[in-house]
Amino acid sequence: FAFPNPFENKDARRSQLKEEILELASAVKRGLTATEGQKEEMERLFEKLEALNPTRNPLIISDKKPSVNGDWSLDYTTSDSILGKGGFPRVGPIVQNIDTTTLSAKNSEVVKYVFLNVTQSVSAELSPVDGKLTDVKFKRFMLGPIGFDAPDSFRGSLDITYLDDEVRLSRGDKG
Repeated sequence: FAFPNPFENKDARRSQLKEEILELASAVKRGLTATEGQKEEMERLFEKLEALNPTRNPLIISDKKPSVNGDWSLDYTTSDSILGKGGFPRVGPIVQNIDTTTLSAKNSEVVKYVFLNVTQSVSAELSPVDGKLTDVKFKRFMLGPIGFDAPDSFRGSLDITYLDDEVRLSRGDKG
């Protein structure tokens, strides 16, 4: 355990933590190969960066702060379903688009099914609870050109715990 240096520049500390998070995320293939120790280390890094969050209410958009709106690359997750554990491998980026003006989100990825790479996605409706937490209702799943509506019970939440111009940390309802 080390005490934080009160003289250290917060921007420098943020940059260092983001670099450590992205390096570990790359080393564990977005979380796919993470050991329990590596998961614990990532959790520790997340908590340190979250403590330095410069954006207290990321769902409230203004010209003076970073915007949660846009396309975000998923570089790390603990979600087995997003990682495709036990299923078909994800190839290429996993992207989440958030749009608070339309209260919508969309996750998309490319999955390798035997010899074919197929785009799959899920769209969702957002219902903000406060300035950083939103309920999520999944609406439609797409597998290539084939789509189907999500059951009404497919719901969750998304807590945006850190946001700057480069990085977003979020925690879902499953941790």
